Amino acid sequence: MQKSIVYLLFIIQTLICDNVDVNSPEFAEQLYIKLFKRRRAEQLEAVKSFKKIGSYEKQYSMIFLMAEKVFGTIQESRAQIESSGYIPGTSQFPTEVKTREALSNILENTALFSEIILRFPEISTIVLKLNNNWDLLLRWCIIFCNEVHYLLDTSTVKLINLVSQELNHTERDPNYINPYRKSVSKGGNVQEEDVKVEKKRKRKEIRKGPRLTEL
Repeated sequence: MQKSIVYLLFIIQTLICDNVDVNSPEFAEQLYIKLFKRRRAEQLEAVKSFKKIGSYEKQYSMIFLMAEKVFGTIQESRAQIESSGYIPGTSQFPTEVKTREALSNILENTALFSEIILRFPEISTIVLKLNNNWDLLLRWCIIFCNEVHYLLDTSTVKLINLVSQELNHTERDPNYINPYRKSVSKGGNVQEEDVKVEKKRKRKEIRKGPRLTEL
């Protein structure tokens, strides 16, 4: 907590030195951009720690619980944003506290779950399929993030683009590869689920013939 306060004071001092009016929406926006970048670094470290959980079942449970929390928060924040009159990409950075918090919740939680999707694609894909509303809400989040891309750092903009391809929300680049998938193919045409289905189908075809014990 103390380090965060020191960092915040450092940012404020820097912006003041740049002659930015501390009461203006521009100041609030620049402050948020810098804090968001730091927040993303903290998120990334937390997501990486998931890899230390060796059990698939525990990883699945944690990601499912995270999805419930993330999308619940985003849904509430979306309602707040839409009722506030804030228009992404058009309106100035909000100075009203509830609207600013809602905006922050949408951006940060979208980025957080996007990291989960790319790093744990098999689990997160299943979780999204269990609740279609989450997938639809995530599509809305991605569009929203693209409209306010100027609030995001370069790595997060790239992350959002990759997630859109991973989930086939947009057409995949021919060279797209998710290195975190257990079964990877260039362009993402073959995924682990497809491999499992194909293997299962082949096993069934083989079983149709006479077994050794029946000869």
